[in-house]
Amino acid sequence: MNYKSIEKKDHVSLYEVSLDKVIIENIISDKILKKQETFEVSGFRKGKVPASIIKSKVGPQIENEVLNEEISKNISEITNKEKITSLIQPQLDFKDNFNFNVSFYHKPKIDIEGLKETEINTHKVDIVKSDIDDFKDKIRKEYYTLEEEKKVAKESVVDFEITNYSDELKVIFSQKQVRIDLTTKTEEVIFNQIKKILIDCEVKKKIETIINNLKIEIEIVNSYRKIYPGTDKELLKVLKINDIEELNTQINKKLSDDIEFMKKDFYIEEILKTFLEKRDIEIHDDVIDLELKRNYSIDIKDIKEDQKESTESIKKMLVDNIKKDVIYSELVSFFKVVVDQKELQQYLKTYYGEKIDQKTAEMGYATLMRNKIADESMKTFKIKETELSLSEFMKLKTPEQNHNHKHDHGHDHK
Repeated sequence: MNYKSIEKKDHVSLYEVSLDKVIIENIISDKILKKQETFEVSGFRKGKVPASIIKSKVGPQIENEVLNEEISKNISEITNKEKITSLIQPQLDFKDNFNFNVSFYHKPKIDIEGLKETEINTHKVDIVKSDIDDFKDKIRKEYYTLEEEKKVAKESVVDFEITNYSDELKVIFSQKQVRIDLTTKTEEVIFNQIKKILIDCEVKKKIETIINNLKIEIEIVNSYRKIYPGTDKELLKVLKINDIEELNTQINKKLSDDIEFMKKDFYIEEILKTFLEKRDIEIHDDVIDLELKRNYSIDIKDIKEDQKESTESIKKMLVDNIKKDVIYSELVSFFKVVVDQKELQQYLKTYYGEKIDQKTAEMGYATLMRNKIADESMKTFKIKETELSLSEFMKLKTPEQNHNHKHDHGHDHK
């Protein structure tokens, strides 16, 4: 790779990059030859397909993969050599496959050390007996047994069979046997129409109706009423827990974990908000215009009069988020927090089990990072605690910023 600086400003550095065409073409050829060992095409034995045929079938795909890898690798080399910390993803402008310009938009610097005396608001929440009792009442509504009844009521759980089930009806129902809980609240028209039909009908009754111009024949198989555990003893039996002290301990831990998780969310948001008030961060218009185009397909040059107000609203949100990202990344750097692979795997296994996809892993990583930053920040910055009851604390709105760091612990009531 060859590159040279074209332009340098306070907010952007522009480089002209030329990839080595011969090296890249050799990499592409090597990858095609490796595919020859396993490639199969009708008329040729496995491993004997000519390279020219393989190239005609998968050549463009391999070429794109190699080019993307080389471009990414070379951009990383430039940022390392030139000591660039980019605020957003670099902008690439291609002349051809092997020649392009890359623009790096510089991340503003924030002096975290100079903000150590800043007072950050946080919350103190004590769990009391009434909180545990309230939580037990919520559990009672979730854990119930079903008792058969002869007639469908407004709060019944109903099993019915669609006796004329057909391909047409698969559009509405995924299967022939259906169970619905009539207490479920929804705006779905089909559900509410069936609910209305079922109420006050006797078990084994056959019903005919029309939904979305389709005739539906239903036979009610069973109807059940929910039996909720009324006493602590009944609740213990349903939950398979030995005694009330054990249940209270588990509830206390569940509530404590949730409070701690939410406190860190709010605390991080409070740091970002407070630091933004203390330090002005300038985000250049070039960055905003580029991000509007990338994320919202808004070209600032083509904005019409009736779009200006909504665009300004999006622009303000975008600027706020970029500024918060600047502070967040500075906190990561200042505290030198890291999450190692072993720590991440243990966390994911604890809260998500064995089956974990890429998105879940990223969420887990973000949560661990946020927790570590919150822990370090609480030891570093001044704290101003506000005492709240659990109900008051739970009414606080989750910070919008945390859509990147949100995580459901997945606790259940055992």
